Amino acid sequence: MKWVFCLLILAVIALCAGCTTVNTTPATPLAVTPIPQSVSATPAVVPNLVGNWTGPAKGYTEGIGFRDSQSVNATMSVTQQQDRVFTGNLSIPYRNGTVRTEGFAGIISQDGKTFRIVEFDPHESGDGVILSENAIEWVFIFVEEPQSIMLDSFTRTR
Repeated sequence: MKWVFCLLILAVIALCAGCTTVNTTPATPLAVTPIPQSVSATPAVVPNLVGNWTGPAKGYTEGIGFRDSQSVNATMSVTQQQDRVFTGNLSIPYRNGTVRTEGFAGIISQDGKTFRIVEFDPHESGDGVILSENAIEWVFIFVEEPQSIMLDSFTRTR
């Protein structure tokens, strides 16, 4: 008798919860986003950065302060470029008369307007903006002591 009573209580609970009703409303179709057939990681026109670039730098160095090298220009030589990837050498003059030359590699972003660079030694990096065919700005971030950040404004000299 107890099991009949338990089944009856379960049936009443199921009816009250609506478990026995059937949904007659048709389901709303899901929105479908078309998938592009091909996605290109290359901008329509890849800027050609091969050539020699030179320009002054402004920035700030820990323990030294603000710096402005209007009278001394850094030189960047982009020697090779394959699609969006480029490589070359950078020469940076110092106040004491020495010049540091190092290799670097970079990648032009998909928008064709910005780029990222890594210097091989002392392992620094930077971001840049392509302002025109013959003008770029490059922000260097030096993480070794003394830490500094510099903005180089390069113009192509060919």
